[in-house]
Amino acid sequence: MQINRLSVRKVVAIAACLTVTAMFSGCNKDEVIVKFDKKTFIEQKKLWQLSNTKDYEYHLLADGFVYYYGKIIVENGNFKNDEILHEYSHPIVSTFSNYSTIDLIYETIEGMFNSCKNETKKSDFYCTEIFVEYDKINHVPIKIEYKYYCSPNIVVDGTFDFTITNFNKLN
Repeated sequence: MQINRLSVRKVVAIAACLTVTAMFSGCNKDEVIVKFDKKTFIEQKKLWQLSNTKDYEYHLLADGFVYYYGKIIVENGNFKNDEILHEYSHPIVSTFSNYSTIDLIYETIEGMFNSCKNETKKSDFYCTEIFVEYDKINHVPIKIEYKYYCSPNIVVDGTFDFTITNFNKLN
């Protein structure tokens, strides 16, 4: 009997210690969990970099607070210019410069993920998902969706979408 009581006390003490440890060890109910396929992102980014594509063009549609639809031209890996394809488009330089090359798009997606995963649910507005679809031949993100939680007192639609079409290598 004496052994059983001692064993029970040890088990209870260990369970209490584990419970207290779990409560104070990074289990934060206010932490934002961002849904993002980082493995595929890293694979596609690496394949894009290995392709060493420096001269190309593509159409970019950006839809969120503001709107952009234009043809982006990149030479030697750098943004050269754009051609607005819709009369209500904002200039790419002022609003969407992070989407003016494929390299910048990859950097922007990664930066958004790193920024979003450090947010807390205490905010009225935070990212919950980053969805990326890829062109499996050219390894270009062709659909990027940032989905957000918006509290009822915030007047936005909760998504920001970017679509890349008509990707063509030049030269």
